[in-house]
Amino acid sequence: MKRTRSLVSSRALAVTVGVLAVAGVVGAQAQVAARRMARPGMPAAGPGGVVNLPYIVADNTGSQWRVFQGGWLQQSGNMPLYSQGAMLTVNGAQPATNNNTARVDTDTGELVFENMTANGLAITRRVLVDKDAGYVRYIDLVKNTTGADVTVNLQVNSNFNYGLRGGQNVPDPRRKGQDVAWVGQTHANGMAVVEVYAGKGSKLDPNINGQVNNNVATGALSFPLKAGKEAGVLHLHAVAANVEAGVQMVSNLKEKDLLASVPREVRKLIVNVANSQSFVMEVEVLRGDLLDVVELKTGDQFKGTLKETSYALSTFYGPVELPVERVVGVMNVGKFRPRQLVITSDGQIFGGSLKKQTVDLQLSSGQVTQIPLAQIARAGYRKREGEPEEWTFDKPLVLMRSGERVGVRMPSAPLEVVTRYGKVTLKPETVAAVLLQTDDGGAHEIHLTDGSKFTGLLSAEQFDMVLDAAAPAGAPAAPEQVVKFPTSSIARLQLVGKVAEQDEATSTLEMANDDVLVGTLQGKLELETAFDTIAVNAGEVKLLTHASDTNTDVSVTLWDGTTLSGQLKDQQLSVALASGATMKVPVALVVKYEQPQPQPSTQMIDKIKEVIADLNADDWKKRDRAQGQLVSMGPVAAGVLRKLRDAQPPEAQQRIDAVLKELEKAKGDKTAGASTNPAAGQ
Repeated sequence: MKRTRSLVSSRALAVTVGVLAVAGVVGAQAQVAARRMARPGMPAAGPGGVVNLPYIVADNTGSQWRVFQGGWLQQSGNMPLYSQGAMLTVNGAQPATNNNTARVDTDTGELVFENMTANGLAITRRVLVDKDAGYVRYIDLVKNTTGADVTVNLQVNSNFNYGLRGGQNVPDPRRKGQDVAWVGQTHANGMAVVEVYAGKGSKLDPNINGQVNNNVATGALSFPLKAGKEAGVLHLHAVAANVEAGVQMVSNLKEKDLLASVPREVRKLIVNVANSQSFVMEVEVLRGDLLDVVELKTGDQFKGTLKETSYALSTFYGPVELPVERVVGVMNVGKFRPRQLVITSDGQIFGGSLKKQTVDLQLSSGQVTQIPLAQIARAGYRKREGEPEEWTFDKPLVLMRSGERVGVRMPSAPLEVVTRYGKVTLKPETVAAVLLQTDDGGAHEIHLTDGSKFTGLLSAEQFDMVLDAAAPAGAPAAPEQVVKFPTSSIARLQLVGKVAEQDEATSTLEMANDDVLVGTLQGKLELETAFDTIAVNAGEVKLLTHASDTNTDVSVTLWDGTTLSGQLKDQQLSVALASGATMKVPVALVVKYEQPQPQPSTQMIDKIKEVIADLNADDWKKRDRAQGQLVSMGPVAAGVLRKLRDAQPPEAQQRIDAVLKELEKAKGDKTAGASTNPAAGQ
C-alpha cells in the first residue's frame, strides 16, 4: 500500500520559496561568530586548524571518540560499543584520501575532511562530537563533478565490538511507513547502539538494516544530483543504556537542535532533515526565554518587553495588518533596499515595508526606547502560552518567489488550467498544490488530491484571496483582508496539501510525459482488429498498453482475461479523474492504463445480483451455496459486491464480508506463492 504523502514539508517550503539576500542578519551573525573561541576541551589545532589523525574527543560520559582517516570513528573507554562507525560508501566506492590530517572548524567545532573523491564525485565529511547531546553528528556532502546528472547511492555502515541480540527501527512520526533510525541491543550488559539516518519528516526514506545476531548496522539513502550541484546527508551515532532509552533519545531529537550549529551554507544542502521551523530562509528566528529580544546589525542585543500594538505592512499584494498576538518575530532582509519579514505564530511569513519605522522596547529598568528599524537585524517575542510546538502547513497557503508564506482561505472560484489535454476546470478543494516554480521552469505542475499529477498553465493572471487571519485562542478575531497575488509572483499554491492514500484498487493512467492520472476510462471504445471492429465498454478494460513500438496500435485486456489488439477508431480516450474532472487524453501519449478492479459485463453483473439475492434465502443451504458461488467467481465479483453490500439485509452483509475476506486471502496466497516460487525469477 502506498503511503499518504504530504506535498509540503518544512524543507520543501524553504526550498520552494527561494533564497533572499539576508545581508543585515548574516552580517550580525558573522560578527558574533568572529568573537567565538575554540570550544572548551577541543584538542589544539595547528596552523589553519589542521590536526593529525586519529582525532580524539572525550564526551561527558567518559568515553573517547577517535576519528580516523576518511572520517570513520571508534569508541574507547569503559565498555566501548563502536569498533568502526560511520564508514561511508558512495556509489559502491569508499571516498579516497591520501592525507592523514583534517581541519577543525573553530566556529562550529566540527572536524572537516575535504578533497575526497568517489567515482568522480567530490566528498566532504563534517564530524561533530556533541558532548552535551550525547551523539556524534556527521554531515556528508556530495558534489557532482562528473558533468552529467547522477543518482547518488550513499551507504553508512557501523561495526560493533559486541554482537547484536535485538533491536528495532524507530518510525518517522510525520511520514507513515518510513523509519528514521535503528536502535540495537548489544551483549554488553544490554547497552544499545543508536543509528539515526534521517530527521523527522525527511523527504528521503532511508533503507535501514540492523543485523541481529551479527555486529553490523547499515543505512542507505538514494537521491538524484544534477551536474555541478551539491547535496548533504546528516546522520548520528550514539550509545544508550538500553533499547528503550535509545528510542527515547531519537524521539526527543529536534531538527532545530540538529541544525543549530550547522553553517548556513551547509544547512541548505542537507536533503534528509527537514529545515527546522526555527529558521526562515536559512536565518534563525530570534525568540526570547523570559523577555523579548531585539538584535541590532552590530550583534548587540536588547532585552525587555516589546510595546508594539500591531504590525502594518505595505506589500506588493496589498496592505496587511497583523495583530501583535499573532507575531513571533521580525527580520530585516536585503542589502540595498531592506524590507521586513514578519513571522506569525502559525508559521506564516509576510514581507514588505513596515509603516512604523521604529520598534518600541521597554527595558527591564522601565525605560521605553525607540529603536530605528534600519538598525535592527532581528526582533523576537518570548514564548507565549499555547504556542504550537511545530508549524503544520495543512491549510491553504500561497508561497511567493520572494519568500513570503501566506495563509489564505479556500478560494470559491474554480481554477482554470490549460493542459495538453485541453482546458480543465478544477474545483479548489480537489487541488492539493500547484508548483509554479519548478526546476525546468515553464509549465506549472498540478497535484490533485486523488494522486493525479500533470503539467499545465494556470490561466488566471492574478488570484484575489482572503487572508487566513485566524487569531490565537482568546484573542479578538481579525478583520477580513483581501489581497491580490499576481500569478507570476507565486512559487507554490497549496490548497489542500495532501493526496489521498492509494491502494491496490486504484486505477491509473501513466503518460509518456510523466503525467499520472488517477481515474477510469469512460464510454465505448471501438477497436479495429485484423478481422472486425469490436465495441468494448471502457469500464470493462483491465489493461491498455501499446501493442508495439508504434503510437497507434494498442493491446487491451478485459475483465475476464480476453486480450484484443488493434487500432482505436477514436485516438482520444475520455478519462474521469477520481477528483471529478474529465480529460480527453491522446492515445499516442498513453504508456499504460491499469484498472485493478474492472467492471464485469452486464450479463455477469446480473448473475452476481441473482446470487446475492440468495444470500437472504430462507433455506440456509441455499445461502451457503450462494456464498460459495460468489467465492468461486473470483476477484471480478469484488467490486460489484462492495457496491451492493450496504443495500442488503444484515446476514447478507455478513456473508458478503466473508466472501470479500476469502477473495483477499486467495489473492494474498497467490501473490505469496508467486514470490516464493523458485522459478518465478527465471
